Amino acid sequence: MEATERVTILLKKNFGVRLDTVSPDAPLYQLSIDSLALEELILQIEDECAVDLADLTLTSRDTVAALLSAVRQKAVTA
Repeated sequence: MEATERVTILLKKNFGVRLDTVSPDAPLYQLSIDSLALEELILQIEDECAVDLADLTLTSRDTVAALLSAVRQKAVTA
C-alpha cells in the first residue's frame, strides 16, 4: 500500500476526514486538525509508514496536498 493511501486511511479512521470530499488545497485546520492533532497524526504516520518525519515543518495552516506530498517524499527516501 502506498504511503498516501495509508495517510488517507489514518485521516478517515482517526479524524473522520474523507479526502474524496475535501479539496487538496484545504488547510488542515479546516478539517479540525489543530497543532496537537497534527502532531498525533504525524506520529501515527511514522508508525504506519515506517518513515521519520521529525524534521517535517508542517503546521495546521498547511494543506492536505502539502501533507501528502511531504509523506510521499519521505517514503521514497526511506
